[in-house]
Amino acid sequence: MNGTILAIPQPRLERSSNLWRVIAQVGGTDVFFESSMPLAPRIEAFVCPFLLPSMLQHADLAPSAPLSAGFIKNLAFIRKRAIGWWPAMSHGEIHSQIAAETVPLRRSGLFYTGGADSSYALQQLCHQVQYAVFVEGFDISLTDHGRLERTREWLAATTRQCGVELVLVRTNLREHPVFNSASWVITHVAALVGVAYALGQHVGKMYVAASDVPPPHGSSPEMDEAWSSEFMTIKNFSAELTRLQRVASIAHWEPLRGRLRVCWENRTDDLNCGFCEKCLRTRVQLRVSGAPDGLDSFPAGCPVLPMLRRIGSVDGHLHGQWRELAPLLDDAEMRTEIQRLLQ
Repeated sequence: MNGTILAIPQPRLERSSNLWRVIAQVGGTDVFFESSMPLAPRIEAFVCPFLLPSMLQHADLAPSAPLSAGFIKNLAFIRKRAIGWWPAMSHGEIHSQIAAETVPLRRSGLFYTGGADSSYALQQLCHQVQYAVFVEGFDISLTDHGRLERTREWLAATTRQCGVELVLVRTNLREHPVFNSASWVITHVAALVGVAYALGQHVGKMYVAASDVPPPHGSSPEMDEAWSSEFMTIKNFSAELTRLQRVASIAHWEPLRGRLRVCWENRTDDLNCGFCEKCLRTRVQLRVSGAPDGLDSFPAGCPVLPMLRRIGSVDGHLHGQWRELAPLLDDAEMRTEIQRLLQ
């Protein structure tokens, strides 16, 4: 046993008018999930997001309520994989009793941000899922009211055309000091899975769009799906495709026109700044997929080529995506700029 233990108490459920809130005090600080959809005070909703940060802090995790045998076995796989990827993490332990198995629900959903990967998932799964879940407080701060309101409008318009119900969940998880001790790159899927378990009163399967970043990363098909339990299935979707293939599929998808949201840096008041690396990469991917208008989702008066010239370099794990684009471009100057980025 390690010297430090991070206790996860039994969450409590609060309700006021049409708002449901699940809350627990972890490490001396309250963390909550809230939604107009009824939530379940499941301890797994807090075990998942705090597992990897506790390992980074060399602390054992001590849930106050029992966990199912299958879930405990899956968490052991996650701990082993995490240690292999990030050796600074401790082996740690999970101190839990065994809970009785629970029958899974049949309804399903997917996490939806309006980005390229999750939009491809919505396009392909809209006839199979009942819910598209967007989490406020993850890539957009809870205090950024204007951006959140515009994002809700975009997402609602797209999901409405697909016949899928948009579910909004708010959380202060990213503000929690223990959770923040680990990089969001490592913890983002675990955070999403926490939301899935909080929705466990209605949903028995949640799809997570495959990442466009290769491991070691917080997301991979095996890692994502290991967060499953006997009553909640987590499915990684479309890992067999490149991001360019996903973009090509949605490049002319009308429910998304004017509403593709890929920017997470929030440098301007627009939902897509148009000039950050991810905005530019997506715009070039759309261009080679036959949609040079960028699905009408990027600011006018922000041409790609001059913006490419302003980027100094790109992260090594993104080189493959840029390298894939260069030979497909009919613009020699753009090809030159991409070659510069790759150097």
